[in-house]
Amino acid sequence: MAVAPAFLCDCPPGGHRIMPNATILIVDDEPDTLTLLREIMEKEGYQVHTTTSSQAALDTFEAQTPDVVLSDIQMPHMDGLALLAETRKRSPLTQVILLTAYGSLSTAVEGIKAGAFDYLSKPFALEEIRSVVRRACDHKRTLEDARETSQPLLPKGDGINQIQGNSPSMVAVYKLIARVAPTESTVLIHGETGTGKELIARAIHANSLRREGPFIAVDCGTLTENLLESELFGHERGAFTGAITLKKGLLESANHGTCFLDEIGDISPNLQSKLLRVLQEHEIRRVGAMESLKVDVRIIAATNKNLKKLVEVGKFREDLYYRLNVVTLHLPSLRERVEDIPTLIDYFLTKYTRLNNKVVTGVHPQALALLTHYFWPGNVRELEHTIERAVVMTPHSFIMPHDLPLALVAPPVQPDQSPSHPDWKTLEQLEREHILKVLDAQKGDEHRTAELLGIHRKTLQRKLKEYGLR
Repeated sequence: MAVAPAFLCDCPPGGHRIMPNATILIVDDEPDTLTLLREIMEKEGYQVHTTTSSQAALDTFEAQTPDVVLSDIQMPHMDGLALLAETRKRSPLTQVILLTAYGSLSTAVEGIKAGAFDYLSKPFALEEIRSVVRRACDHKRTLEDARETSQPLLPKGDGINQIQGNSPSMVAVYKLIARVAPTESTVLIHGETGTGKELIARAIHANSLRREGPFIAVDCGTLTENLLESELFGHERGAFTGAITLKKGLLESANHGTCFLDEIGDISPNLQSKLLRVLQEHEIRRVGAMESLKVDVRIIAATNKNLKKLVEVGKFREDLYYRLNVVTLHLPSLRERVEDIPTLIDYFLTKYTRLNNKVVTGVHPQALALLTHYFWPGNVRELEHTIERAVVMTPHSFIMPHDLPLALVAPPVQPDQSPSHPDWKTLEQLEREHILKVLDAQKGDEHRTAELLGIHRKTLQRKLKEYGLR
């Protein structure tokens, strides 16, 4: 499907530096669109080639490999996704930008997951096209520099394919993963408990130049300060009572790979200072050691807290915050992407029917309505545990309402969400009330309550303490 010229609006271009002699290949079955995009790219100083079919585009690779391909998705014979796949086979460094119309969001998601640099949804502004092409050229140059300096150039991993959802907020997440993964930048992932922050971190690692190195995850919120220090930095023999052997820390074990620090907002000021040294000097010192060790590790951190507010009240170091906050990725809660719930249900249903050798082919409409309208304080993790439990417990081929936890069948009444409503409550108040209600229904059984909420028992215990419930 071609981009109609009437859909385009011009915007004043800003100053920029383009990739010298960069070659752009534009593929679209609409001649007017080709002419328009050619003019735009030539004014930017690029060498431009155009073609009306994907097969003809591939034929041009024999003569000259383009730096960037701008391709419509909807084309006869071979669509833009097929062209993307062939392009990645023939020239992994070439960056592909897909053009898609309204109503094609799921196709665009598929393209991003398959390795497209970006996609542009119609209608779009001319400056948007210019900006995306510039970034694609810059990214191509970065990959070429990595190859010239003998860094391993690796194909995209499949970690991103485990992340489910076609909502606009999740597409923004996919695009940011694609852009930041090949870099060495520190990433800070912000999101509520259960949104899948570790899954995002693994996807970044799987699509990075470090993917052959280790990926090590550390939950900073579940360990005491001394134990966390020993786990992260290691210790020398005799450093403290019980240290009978030398122990390598997790940061040292993650050398040439990625270390994921979950709940970074919970670490002590002492450990904040030591972590800052890791980021600044790329070295660690084991507990009880006299000398430091150099480490080559990429840090991805995550938190469900507002680190900026913690900085303002003196509970988090400002210099560490800015070191961690090079690239920020906001992971939306399930309430912010309700349209993804059916997709997630299908994914988990397939996963757990296979795992448990059961024949559960779908969800009854009444059960689906309950799942869709539930508040989901435990987010995707709670939804996953709910579907797993339903698959295990149901005697039917469909998940029925009575197969769902009591919290879903009789959820707490939510207040009017208008800011002016007198019953408006904060998210913390709603979460506290919901946890208390589920805990009471389970007669104080924390293990069972954590299962129903879709969170780890230690997370539940921490929340009970925070909310004064224990």
